[in-house]
Amino acid sequence: MDAAEVVGLGSCTVDFFALVPRLIGAEEKINVPRLEIYAGGVTANNLTQVARLGARSGWIGLAGDDANAEIIRRQFLEDGMDVRGIEVVPGERSSFTWIPVDAQGDRLIYMFPNVTARVTGAQIRDRFAPHIRAARHFHTEASQLPLAPVIEAMRIAREAGVRVFFDLDVSPRDFFAAGLGTELELDEALSFADVLKPCKAAARELTGVDDPARMAETLLERGPAMVALTMGAEGCLVATREGVTHCPGFHVNVVDTTGAGDAFLGGLSYALLHGRGPDEAGRFANACAALCCTRVGARAMSPLAEVESLLAS
Repeated sequence: MDAAEVVGLGSCTVDFFALVPRLIGAEEKINVPRLEIYAGGVTANNLTQVARLGARSGWIGLAGDDANAEIIRRQFLEDGMDVRGIEVVPGERSSFTWIPVDAQGDRLIYMFPNVTARVTGAQIRDRFAPHIRAARHFHTEASQLPLAPVIEAMRIAREAGVRVFFDLDVSPRDFFAAGLGTELELDEALSFADVLKPCKAAARELTGVDDPARMAETLLERGPAMVALTMGAEGCLVATREGVTHCPGFHVNVVDTTGAGDAFLGGLSYALLHGRGPDEAGRFANACAALCCTRVGARAMSPLAEVESLLAS
């Protein structure tokens, strides 16, 4: 079996979606008419988008030997993904999330990282490094895993000439408060990133500005060669040393926004893998994100034909 072109280390979960009439606050109760269960997780999701577009991808890391692990593995196999980089740890529980989603598509996410977040730098070097070195793109994130093993994986990728994608999925303040890393470690991770996609809260916190173009330009100074900022229905900004490009979004019937950012990064990775420039890659990624919003679930991601059809429209 050929090595995966795109591999990733990061969150890999089973998502339990409660489709609720409204999002409630403290001390409230509400009846929920529907529960849906899907495989999910930031990095696992964007790798899935890559696979559905037609490139070979695979997730690397630790999983438990529970029922959730079976769901994760089965979904990867259905999408034709490489599962050789998954190491099962007996007696452990795999990662999962609880996600209430209201009728407007707004949601909350409660994350339980479990064994997935206990991967170490030594395990990265001893067990997972060959998968990273054999790839063309490496994806990772700041979300559930501690930064130390993430940085080790990024370092291995950079030394091997593998393009590094870093999804800064939570605000640094919250990440530090959770004990998952330090400011110095985040600085190091940013310096290893070739492509950075920060969430809005992270971009604002790191730059101290609100204007997206200034955010992107300031973040480029931290080390990445490309910064991608998603802006919902307005599309995205893609910034490189050559300049900042605004790529308009697509108007679709939004059902659930969960996973849209993951679909975006997967689409961006695929487009760059196939030699598309920043403007074209950003528009392609926007189409992937828009289509993901039209169905329920973080893995509501489209194949290449659907993406090309939306682009053509």
